[in-house]
Amino acid sequence: MSERLNACIVIISSRDRCIKYCLKSLWDNFNYKHNYPVFVHYFDDIYDSKDFQEKIKSITSQNIYFISVDYKTPDFIQENELFFNRKDIWYVRKSFPIERKGYLHMCNFTSNMYGYPNTSLHEYDFIMTHDDEAGYTTELLFNPFVKIQEKKVDIAAYFVGQRLRNGKPHQGHLDTRIGLWDFTKKFMIENDVIPKSAQLNNLLSDKNAYENFHYLEWCDTYVINNSIFKTNLWKKWIKAVNEDGGIYKYRWGDNEIISLFAHMHQKEIYNLNLVSNGCHDQGMFRKYQNYAPGVKNLKK
Repeated sequence: MSERLNACIVIISSRDRCIKYCLKSLWDNFNYKHNYPVFVHYFDDIYDSKDFQEKIKSITSQNIYFISVDYKTPDFIQENELFFNRKDIWYVRKSFPIERKGYLHMCNFTSNMYGYPNTSLHEYDFIMTHDDEAGYTTELLFNPFVKIQEKKVDIAAYFVGQRLRNGKPHQGHLDTRIGLWDFTKKFMIENDVIPKSAQLNNLLSDKNAYENFHYLEWCDTYVINNSIFKTNLWKKWIKAVNEDGGIYKYRWGDNEIISLFAHMHQKEIYNLNLVSNGCHDQGMFRKYQNYAPGVKNLKK
């Protein structure tokens, strides 16, 4: 089996002080062997400068493409319904002002990245996502694209698990999953979905499902066979998510949107264990730029 698959790497970025370190780390520790195309998507004009792009590209021999993509809050959502205006929520009061609206657009992009306007991801068989603040601490000794093909799974991730605090989900988790279990349960019932994951299936008959929902295994930094995006289940799921507006109203993250689909689609999310074994640090370059800058047009 050839290790050079029809695959690409996807980044949605606004941390302009992190991106060069992220891309160099990716090249030095994995992509120098394969040179998969890397698509750096961004909002507004943050990476429009050709000088900036050329400086970044000159650091490695990587095939990097900077792609500006549009963003827009769904028309059916009222201003007072947007997450940053829900001042009754602790997480909003503490750390989610309107200036972070770009994060909602980012969650929407990653959840809808396949077929998103002005992107080329549909031309590939596999995609891998990366955060612009993430990097590798050691060289990656296997090809994640080949791995999921060998294991015959459609969705794998660098991290699969639960980020608990003192054995419990922290308030930030609780505040960004409001309504998500009720929505997911309703979707599965209305569409006759029997989740293949025992974790999710068991919640359907669990009297404490509202609490135990938070103990599902969630994934981050995905490696995906694009065939999932062509399934009827994915099309129904993402359509329901978008029509509900929970990404913008309650800051449902792409971690949750993709993880929940994975639990419906396969028995488990295949864990590449690259975070737990110390190979990949999801916040390696956060010291250069913590919060991602917001979008320019906060009314859009």
